[in-house]
Amino acid sequence: MTLRQSLTKRQKTKGGLAVVPMMQKCDSNDNPKCFIRRALTKREQNVMNRELELLDVAEKIMAHEGFSGLTMDKLVAACDYSKGTVYNHFANKEDLFCALSTKGMKFIISLVKRALKMQGSSREKCLAIVYAHQLHSQMHVTASFCVLMVKTPAVLERASTGRIAIQRELEMEITLLVDELIAQAIEAGDMTPNRRDDINAVCFALWSMSFGSSAILASAQDTEAVARLDMSNALLFNMNVLLDGLKWLPMSDELDYHATWQRIGKEVFAAEVAALS
Repeated sequence: MTLRQSLTKRQKTKGGLAVVPMMQKCDSNDNPKCFIRRALTKREQNVMNRELELLDVAEKIMAHEGFSGLTMDKLVAACDYSKGTVYNHFANKEDLFCALSTKGMKFIISLVKRALKMQGSSREKCLAIVYAHQLHSQMHVTASFCVLMVKTPAVLERASTGRIAIQRELEMEITLLVDELIAQAIEAGDMTPNRRDDINAVCFALWSMSFGSSAILASAQDTEAVARLDMSNALLFNMNVLLDGLKWLPMSDELDYHATWQRIGKEVFAAEVAALS
């Protein structure tokens, strides 16, 4: 079995149980596995737009008051809709956290897909994915932590099963995108073949370094360990240490990855970088 076939098999099974293929035509837009969807009705589009508006308000509350400061009552008071309308969207604060996490995951996935289309080596594409994580942390500092918040028992016990299911599907989607890049790197000879059995570990190492470093750089800039860094290259330095350790070619002494980092910002994510300026 080739590595690509192995990944395809992983997409079809999860935890020993069959998983419905992600590409399917649906009559409903509520199923997160539907990639071929019917057009939204005007009413459905209005509901979607209203939910995005409510999530924007929720993000602003969190940005000023933190996670504990976000309550359903404060969301109702800060928006232009009735309490009943707000609760039609979110049954409780835990549902709201899940919705914020889902919004963030969809944003990251859209950036990752763009990163994978860039011209360059597999390692350069990997750096573009890391750049995407950094952008999300910079553009949505507090909300970006919702990805971890929704994994706490306090949220999982009260959030709706539908919200949790959507979150898990998005996690699977982004994980498979990164798995595929690692597989391509191995097939191309950019990583040693013995990494074939370590795809899960490599994927986790990339996520933990990318998410962890981005989160710290975005939220702890006043700490001494962060304040003294060159913020423009701190994440790139961390990633080069990791990728060199994995022997992901070309090594950092063989290619100017500072130039690659700048090119990613200018060519792949120009609009997002401009929005942060």
